[in-house]
Formats: sequence, structure tokens, C-alpha cells
Amino acid sequence: MATIDSTSRLSAQAGRFLLNARDQHLVVDASPGRGGQGQAWQAAELLLGALQTCSHAVIDDEARRRGWLHYGLEIHAQCEADETRPGHYRYIELKYRFSGLTQAQAEELVRVFTDVCPIYGSLSRGAPVTLRVLA
Repeated sequence: MATIDSTSRLSAQAGRFLLNARDQHLVVDASPGRGGQGQAWQAAELLLGALQTCSHAVIDDEARRRGWLHYGLEIHAQCEADETRPGHYRYIELKYRFSGLTQAQAEELVRVFTDVCPIYGSLSRGAPVTLRVLA
């Protein structure tokens, strides 16, 4: 099983951080409420983007395996913070808009995604998180 690594660090600008994975770099901002400018991607957007990316990758791979080559897919993602439970989302929602497939085919592809995507599985069923603090 492959291990995924990334590193983040502070930038010279308050509320702005730099993420690195492999040879890729991404500028990320804290939300304005946390001192960021909100110009670059923010944490919740990255979370939704990870779900969308995994979903597209799994669905496209599975559709090609089945020979369903002429279809379209747009995924809209949304989440909302739970004001009554700090540190939690009230909901995370993915809306799939397929074209060129039947309802049954579209549902089969989404079911494959929910069965195999580790990001979806970790969010929907919970995964242990280990924190190690070094000073």
C-alpha cells in the first residue's frame, strides 16, 4: 500500500501557507475569520476538492473499464460548519450530474466510488488520526 506524504509550512504572509506533495506546490489561505485573506484555496475547499477528485478518478476509471466512454459528469460539492458542534461539519454533500448514462449506470458508478475511495471512507466512517507534536 502506498504512503502519501505532504508537507505544509508558513509563508511570509500571515494566514497564508504553502503545501508541498511530490514536486507539486499549492498556496493555501486561512479563512478571513482565521486571519487569512481568503484569496487562495481554503481548507474546506481542499477537503471538498479531494472528494471530488477521488470521485472523478474512480468513476472515470470504472466507466472506461465498462466501455461507457461517451458520458459527462459534473460534481457539485458543499459543506457547512456545525455551529452547535465546533470542529464538525453539519453535512458534506456531493451532487452528481451525469449525461449519456442511465440512472442505474450512474448509481453503479457512484457506488463503486463509495466502496473504494479512501477519502470518502475515512470521512463517512471515521478514521483514526494521530497527532505528534514536536517542539
